[in-house]
Amino acid sequence: MNTTTTAGGPPYTATDDTQNTKGTIPEGIQFFLVIFFILIIVCYGCYISKRSLFSQSPTPSDTIISLANHHHVGAINHHIKFSQGLDDDVLVSFPTFVYSDVMIRRKGEAYTDANVSSCSICLDDYKPSDVLRMLPECEHLFHLSCIDTWLKVHPTCPVCRSML
Repeated sequence: MNTTTTAGGPPYTATDDTQNTKGTIPEGIQFFLVIFFILIIVCYGCYISKRSLFSQSPTPSDTIISLANHHHVGAINHHIKFSQGLDDDVLVSFPTFVYSDVMIRRKGEAYTDANVSSCSICLDDYKPSDVLRMLPECEHLFHLSCIDTWLKVHPTCPVCRSML
């Protein structure tokens, strides 16, 4: 309701107290949307940082777990190192044989063990010229390249799982 008065005074325009709110969002909802948008951005940032942290895998040979004693001031960090495989120095200490030599030594004994005729890792039969490695704990035989690859990742025999 617009009225203009010209009688004795300056002209003025009177307006209604209701404003045209068509097409605008109330202030309370705008505030809520801004807070919600900021919360979404913070959560996404946390997700990305944790995902990148967990995607960094430890070295294949060692896993280190850090334990901190948080009950005392000046806590001391303790590191426990789990070896996932054997070092090359340990591998070369295990005896190696040519398959034909092993068969000559064992001819007098009656072996029905499948380990004597084939590699349990690659499942290939031994040839007379193949170089084999014998594990000292269980005396199982494997191709040199097969068992070395296995033992660099696992510290156990692939057949009987005895620790080496």
